[in-house]
Amino acid sequence: MRHPLLLLILAFVVWSGTFLLVYATQATGCSLGWHNDEIAFWRSPLRLILIVLVLTSLVAIVGTLAWLRRRHKPAAALQTSSFIGEVKTYVAVAAIFSTAFCFAGVFWLTLCPL
Repeated sequence: MRHPLLLLILAFVVWSGTFLLVYATQATGCSLGWHNDEIAFWRSPLRLILIVLVLTSLVAIVGTLAWLRRRHKPAAALQTSSFIGEVKTYVAVAAIFSTAFCFAGVFWLTLCPL
């Protein structure tokens, strides 16, 4: 790719897409009453859907990290290329932790306000 800075933010682009998808799903599920149906220990289909979305996004970001690390082959003479490759890795790891931190509430917090 000709624009290494675009690859630098790729993991957080996945995170932001997940953010929009999770909260759009939550709003839709709350308005349609998906949180009121009881199923097993998940309590509601809405919680199950949100958990699947969060876990899928974690897999996507870890896959992005693996792809970035496999793709990165710095030229021996270019220190900038090597530096950008390391920063891409650290940004992807930060996106993994951000996903786990931001969306952890899906597992136990109240889904819909009263």
